[in-house]
Amino acid sequence: MNKTSSETYGSAQFAYANLEFKPEWQYENPKTGVFYSNAVIPHRLFFSSISGPIELESTTEAIDILERLFDSGVLDNCSYIRIADYSGVVKASFNSRLLYANALNRLHRRHNCSPSITYICGASPLLKSMLRLFATFVQQAFAFVPTTEAAFAAINSHSGVPGHESATSVSITQHEIDLFASQCAKILFDDTCRRTDPDIEAAMAAHPLHDLYAIISLLNKDLREMQQSDKEQKHQLEAALENTKSLYDKLLQEKKLVEEKEKIQQFLISKLESAKEEAESANKAKSIFLANVSHELRTPLHAVIGMTELLTTTELDTKQQEYTDIILASSEQLLQLINDILDLSSIDAGKLKMEKKAFSLQELLEETLSRISFRAASKKLDITIEKDPDIDAIQYGYPVLLRQTLAHLLDNAVKFTYNGRIIVSIQKLSEDESGQRLRISVSDEGIGIPDDKKDLIFQRFTQLDPSATRKEGGTGLGLTIAKQLTELMGGSINVISREKQGTQFNLEITFPTISEKNPCPAEGAENATRHPETETPRIQPPAEQTILLVEDNQINKMVAEAMITKLGYKLDSVINGLEALEALRTKRYSLVLMDLQMPVMDGFETAKAIRSGTSGVLDKDIAIIAMTANATAEDQNNCIAVGMNDYLSKPVTIRTIDNTLRKWLSVQR
Repeated sequence: MNKTSSETYGSAQFAYANLEFKPEWQYENPKTGVFYSNAVIPHRLFFSSISGPIELESTTEAIDILERLFDSGVLDNCSYIRIADYSGVVKASFNSRLLYANALNRLHRRHNCSPSITYICGASPLLKSMLRLFATFVQQAFAFVPTTEAAFAAINSHSGVPGHESATSVSITQHEIDLFASQCAKILFDDTCRRTDPDIEAAMAAHPLHDLYAIISLLNKDLREMQQSDKEQKHQLEAALENTKSLYDKLLQEKKLVEEKEKIQQFLISKLESAKEEAESANKAKSIFLANVSHELRTPLHAVIGMTELLTTTELDTKQQEYTDIILASSEQLLQLINDILDLSSIDAGKLKMEKKAFSLQELLEETLSRISFRAASKKLDITIEKDPDIDAIQYGYPVLLRQTLAHLLDNAVKFTYNGRIIVSIQKLSEDESGQRLRISVSDEGIGIPDDKKDLIFQRFTQLDPSATRKEGGTGLGLTIAKQLTELMGGSINVISREKQGTQFNLEITFPTISEKNPCPAEGAENATRHPETETPRIQPPAEQTILLVEDNQINKMVAEAMITKLGYKLDSVINGLEALEALRTKRYSLVLMDLQMPVMDGFETAKAIRSGTSGVLDKDIAIIAMTANATAEDQNNCIAVGMNDYLSKPVTIRTIDNTLRKWLSVQR
């Protein structure tokens, strides 16, 4: 070495405050709790503190840091003092300690340095014994002290710490190792040995590995007690095995019973699956049946409503006008019943059309109110709209479902209110980046709902007064459908009512922000269907517009011809798809109104032929409007799929036909 021990110690005082710490000499793993810290007084003292469970992985990290510290040259060519604080070590494997000691010896040789003495702080008795065994291997002198403060005190006093072993007490002779091994073998392997020789006991008391010997003795005592306990447990285990065998036999019996139950369960599951298939088949048959019934009912109803509507535009005396109004109101009530049954069937089958788009809430309300305004006026009821001014004019949601829901609520309000007013109010409950949450309320001053009947109002086919003499009719489906439609829109509905004072239905629905959804243009009110009594249609379209009507039913043909000619359009009519194709090959028409169910060639095949471009028609892009008694969403989707432009469900009013023709013929008035 270049520096002697006396040069290393000198007369300077060693202290923790004089230590030099660098970040690259530190290591901490919060996940395992391992902490390794290093510091030096260059060429004089090396301090390390280790805590946590020391395993091979953390030892490898510690050795990397040790390499960096020695390679920095702070301990080159010197004899230094080492302080190792092990007070925080939870456990350390033998292999970890051996790996670390090998690395330390290697670095000492590389950098021509060595510790003159190593102070071990906070070592347990077992750790002391292990370090004594390592003393010769690591070629170091060890001194054991309780704390780092005691280590610095011992260094500065040059005399160690009173009450603790000095560095010279660490060395172990071969005789002491042989004695330790002999005594350990005797207590571990000699069953006849219960007491040891007093002289040897005295020798072991002063032995440097006494702590380790004491621990081994205690472990041996515990081991013998465990062996005795194992014998007792063996007898208990044999008895338990007999009991287990008996239980096993019982379990075999139980297993047989379980297997029989599983067979029964599989049989029941098979029956349930068959019942499910039968139910689905029955539900499909029901849907087909309802669609067919709807078609057959709508066909004559189309004639009744259409002809009655045309009749109202003629000169009638007061009595005749009263009769036609009654026919029209009754027809519309029958149509509503048909629609309710179809809607309920569609909801149950999960086939309800749910188209989400932007729409004008104000126009939707006005359109819905227009449908019931005639009935409200006949009962002298006042209907008003109250709306918060800061509600967005355009909303994004399900306008068709919302319109149906409000129609049912308004119909209910008109039905059970005999004087007073009906108020439709819209309030904004909350607003954030995702959209607005609105409450739409329909309030009336009608007969109200008794408290004990409120739970029944949303049940299907339920009337609060089911007797045959009740004043108002109906099937009890309207509010059921309103509730289900509201829930399909992601909203909720509740009712507040007091008997003989009125009722208020509240819809709460969240409408998303339009900019986030990038919806299609807003749905306006130009396609709204209004009662002819509330708004008389304008019937002077350009005379050069010619419509081709494709309809096989003679009555429906007469109704459509009367309505279209009443609106001022020229009209040609044929009775099936083949005749329609022939007409379109010989003459240019402005638009085609076409039924779906026809003989020879139906509406779907005809539309496909027109759009194909191979049928020889003069204009394959002509607007094609389906006008049919098939009223399901599936029918409408099928029409669009084959290339039709729009869809009208019978019965059709003059206003509906007029709006549709304007839309597709771009008639400017």
